[in-house]
Amino acid sequence: MKNRNQKFFSVITAVGLVTAGPAQADLSAELSLDYNSHFISYGFDVWGDGDNPEGTFNPSLSVEYKLNDALSFNAGFWLDVNDNGGGPFETVETDVWIGASYTSGITTASLTLQNWQYGGTSEGILDLGLSFDTFLSPSVTLHKRLDEGASGGFNGTFLVVGAEHTFDFNDQFSLTIPVSIGFALDEFHTTESGYGFTSIGLSANYAINEMTSLHAGVTYWDTDSEVIGNAEDSFYSFNAGITFSF
Repeated sequence: MKNRNQKFFSVITAVGLVTAGPAQADLSAELSLDYNSHFISYGFDVWGDGDNPEGTFNPSLSVEYKLNDALSFNAGFWLDVNDNGGGPFETVETDVWIGASYTSGITTASLTLQNWQYGGTSEGILDLGLSFDTFLSPSVTLHKRLDEGASGGFNGTFLVVGAEHTFDFNDQFSLTIPVSIGFALDEFHTTESGYGFTSIGLSANYAINEMTSLHAGVTYWDTDSEVIGNAEDSFYSFNAGITFSF
């Protein structure tokens, strides 16, 4: 996985040197500290059984380097910290990623390589995405497993279609309603393919100042037991956290 990431970074760096144009480089970062009632991975309720969730603490750090108005690079990590496996409160999963995005008009295309480390092994991921800066902010993501890792699943592909709308009440407070629908294009969580899940959420964000904001939300999940393999097909998840922007 390390060699694959190195080759990918070399390619996107070369593209950046060609397309950067006038110097407009901008570096930013976000640190988030979140509590989640469920750890949901493409519809699958990893630690719980829907009605009896096992909560997790999920800190993350993302860094974006914007070469110009069109091209940007990003990298970061996400941790799953809990005692759900019966052991001590510790980091049980570490996800890292590196990616690039290119914007033309209202359309942004992205390519991201990830490595999810858990269960004593690692899962490689390739994500291809398209998003549109227009009404309801529609997006499409193709999520391809390069290695199944310790998931117990398969090297399959998920297609996720999403949309959201944000209501800005003032400069500090906003509400967002995100919706997503996921389809297993082939064997992923189970040997079945087809409709996997639908999620509908309500998320509130409150900006304390220019650098710090609080957020909390609730999401309803509908999943197909044959495609996803959850103990409960439908359930609610909750989250709350704080984000620091630099």
